[in-house]
Amino acid sequence: MAGGFGKRLAPLTSEVPKPLLPVGGKPILVRQIEWLRGFGVRDVVLAVGYLRHKIFEALGDGRKLGVRIFYSVEEEPLGTGGAIKNAEPFITDDIFIVLNGDVLTNLSLDKLVEALGDADGAIALVPLRSPYGVVEYDKNGSIY
Repeated sequence: MAGGFGKRLAPLTSEVPKPLLPVGGKPILVRQIEWLRGFGVRDVVLAVGYLRHKIFEALGDGRKLGVRIFYSVEEEPLGTGGAIKNAEPFITDDIFIVLNGDVLTNLSLDKLVEALGDADGAIALVPLRSPYGVVEYDKNGSIY
């Protein structure tokens, strides 16, 4: 998910899409792709919109990062669900991972996929003091 405007980080994002902002000298998307590659992911679909040409220029086909990158282009903002639906033609496996293009993690992707079990989906959550995005779940980890 790399198509947003990154308005809260303006003016940094007026000429660079938020997923390409450097953290420790390396763009966030590059760090994410390296993390995914560490778990054996070889195909990456990027849902892009705002300043997408900058992402195309920076990442190309992914060969330099050891992956294949496919681009799902949003001509207009589609939101999270719309972006995933728009990328559907590129999704060929039963299991796929969705990441926001501005998140860095050291989460074990293997454990997340293992937690999926027989469920239709799994989500990684971290404790965060925030009035937004609060998820309630039971002792078994099921979201309600």
